[in-house]
Amino acid sequence: MTQRSCPNCGAALPEMLAHARMINCEFCGSSVVLDDDVLRKAGEAGEMLDAPELVTIGRAVRLPQGQFTAWGHVRYDYGLGHWDEYYGELNGDWCWLSVDEGDIALQFKVEGKGLVATDFRPLAQVEIGGTKYTCTETDHATAIAFRGQLPEPVAIGDTHRYANFQGVGARIASAEMWDGGHALFVGEWIDPFDLRPA
Repeated sequence: MTQRSCPNCGAALPEMLAHARMINCEFCGSSVVLDDDVLRKAGEAGEMLDAPELVTIGRAVRLPQGQFTAWGHVRYDYGLGHWDEYYGELNGDWCWLSVDEGDIALQFKVEGKGLVATDFRPLAQVEIGGTKYTCTETDHATAIAFRGQLPEPVAIGDTHRYANFQGVGARIASAEMWDGGHALFVGEWIDPFDLRPA
């Protein structure tokens, strides 16, 4: 891969992973998006206050499912607090690891499954891959900061609607809906004591 420079300040950017479309410039803090092999400034990355974290970009952790390495980190505000989403690699597959007040969830994106607005209400039932899930929570979240590399652009201040679903045992699903699109993820809860340094 050729060396790329920040379109805002000219500083060298880290080498982008093959899956990444968005990266933040560690020098000036700009969000940089790769569109059709051209880098453009997409705004600011927001301020990620440093605090002790269970997961750190570039450092592997051991989960019951295998080794996870985060390459991107997004923080979302939901009014009463915030949660962190880490985008990374688990045994060669790309996924999201969410950390919210000590609760940890590992989820993979589901392609091709459609959702409608009525799925975003408490007790709504959806079936994904033969498993039934019940909606336990729905609200709105706003992106307030990001760092590292992400598969899709995130704009600070963007708000989306989300819904969380519970399946059998530790099985979970979550959905996001915004103007013009939606995304669906399935996975499971992880005991925080099962997350260890690799």
